[in-house]
Amino acid sequence: MDSKIKEQKLRDFAKSVLNYPKHSQEIQHILSKLNLSEEEVIQAYVNYDMDIFAYGNEIYESLPMRAVLYLHNILKGSWHQDRQNAILEMIENVRPKSIVDMGFGTPTKYVKEYVLKNKVKLVLVDMYESAFKFVEVLLNKWDSSWRDFISFNQLDMNTHEFVGVFDCYIFQDSIEHVKNSTDYLAKTVNLSPKYAKFILSLPIGPKVPVHTISWNTDKEAIEWLENCGLVVNNFKKVYINPEVDLFAERLDEEFYNLIVECSKK
Repeated sequence: MDSKIKEQKLRDFAKSVLNYPKHSQEIQHILSKLNLSEEEVIQAYVNYDMDIFAYGNEIYESLPMRAVLYLHNILKGSWHQDRQNAILEMIENVRPKSIVDMGFGTPTKYVKEYVLKNKVKLVLVDMYESAFKFVEVLLNKWDSSWRDFISFNQLDMNTHEFVGVFDCYIFQDSIEHVKNSTDYLAKTVNLSPKYAKFILSLPIGPKVPVHTISWNTDKEAIEWLENCGLVVNNFKKVYINPEVDLFAERLDEEFYNLIVECSKK
C-alpha cells in the first residue's frame, strides 16, 4: 500500500473512533483529564501503525500511546476486539477470584465485564507511569468504587521479580516483550499456586523489534508453554482483519494471535 494512502486510512480510522457516538463522550473525558489533544492521539496512532519495525518498547512511555492502545481496542472490526472477547470468555470459564494482568497496557474488556461487575480483586502491572495515568482516568469514568478491588503495581518484568500469588495470571501480548521471557514465565509458573490458571495471548509470526521471542506456529508456541511448566486446556486463534489492522501489512507471512488458557503441570 502506498505510504500516503496508508497514512490517510490510519488517520481516518483514528478519527472514526474518536467521533463514534458510543465512545465519543468517554474519549473526550479522557483527553480532557489527561490534557491530550485529538491531533496528538491521531498522530501517535499513525506513527504506531505505519511501521512496526521502526521503534522499540520505549514507545509505550508516551501517554498518547495509551490512548492509541485504547482506540485499537474499541475500533470496530479490529482483531483486538476478537482477542478481548476470547480472553473474557476464558476468564468467565475459570471464574478466578483474584487476577494479575502483567504488562496490561490499557484496560481490556474483561475489566469492565468481569472484574467490575463481580468486584473481583485485580492487580494491573506495567513498567511505565503512562499506563497508570491513563487507566486511573478511565476507571474513574467506569466505576467510582474501583479502588476497593483494583490496584496497581509498577514493575519492570525484565527484573524477573515474582508478582505474587493469584488465581489467574494474564499476559496479553506482553511476555514476548520481556528479556529472557522463557525464564521469567517458568519462574512465575513455578512460584504460583498449584491451582493457578494462566491466560496468554501470543503473536504467531515474524519477530518484530519490540519482541524478544517469536513463534512461527501455534504448535511451537504450545511446546514453549509446556516447557515453561504449563498445560494448555483451551485455545483460540484470532486472525487480523487486513482492512483494519494495517499495522500488520509488512508482515509477509500469515500472522495471528494464539489465545490460550493453561493450568500448571
